Amino acid sequence: MGHRNPDRVPIAYRRSRCETVVDMLREGWDVISKCQECGLIMRLDLKLVIRVSGSNVTLWNRQARCRRFGCTGHVDFQARAPGEWHEALSAE
Repeated sequence: MGHRNPDRVPIAYRRSRCETVVDMLREGWDVISKCQECGLIMRLDLKLVIRVSGSNVTLWNRQARCRRFGCTGHVDFQARAPGEWHEALSAE
């Protein structure tokens, strides 16, 4: 059963249903990375992440190096559940 006001439910509550990248792909989530240093925003290809890193990889509470040439920053992963907006993938 869904929530009455899904726009008021923090993304951290949805972690139990979408822990891995495979779960996010199955549920139709849109995932982006945003650099803290240069502000570069890139959409993640979840199928490519699965092919390269495996099906059990999680993006929750993770960071990666920025892909922009010359940038030494790190990116945070943000996701959008269907019908919502992008929020940082951080939870306890």
